Amino acid sequence: MVNLKKELEDNQVILLLMPGKEYNEDIVKNLKYFSSSSSVFYVTLNKTYSALSELCKKHKVKSDNVVFVDTISKTIKKTPDQSKQVYYVSSPGALTEISLVVSKFLKHEFDYMIFDSLTNLAIYTKRAPVGKFLSSLIHKIKGTKTKAVFYAISSGENDELIKQAEMFVDKVIVLGKNKGGESDD
Repeated sequence: MVNLKKELEDNQVILLLMPGKEYNEDIVKNLKYFSSSSSVFYVTLNKTYSALSELCKKHKVKSDNVVFVDTISKTIKKTPDQSKQVYYVSSPGALTEISLVVSKFLKHEFDYMIFDSLTNLAIYTKRAPVGKFLSSLIHKIKGTKTKAVFYAISSGENDELIKQAEMFVDKVIVLGKNKGGESDD
């Protein structure tokens, strides 16, 4: 198992490539790991806040010190007002809005940001804006003390996006490659 906190001591921004079949297990494991003793803001482009909240309850993940940025709920239903636990963005394709919200949260000096996921970002917008968005977002992160983990599903159809993202992050970690469950590059 990769010790992400240890990796983030030496690297501010990590791209975590995960196999699709273990994706849900990995996000729960990582959220439990980070939220146990740190402040986290979690940008979700594939699950609603209510789905993530249920997942946290089901797996006994302490989410008191996690703020969720939900980009999905407003696309499928009327959402309640923002709260201390969740901030709603209009859609996963609203890159400017997501960028502004992330900038706002970076000013609050969270320990960690989890971005779930680049793979989903590619579904909602064209490749050129995604590269510019990533470059800008990572530049903003590097101007703070917040450490960031960007998730992506490792599959052939995402290779182009992953290559683009690799240019901006400090380290790429591939899960599920070998018997030990990890491959560093």
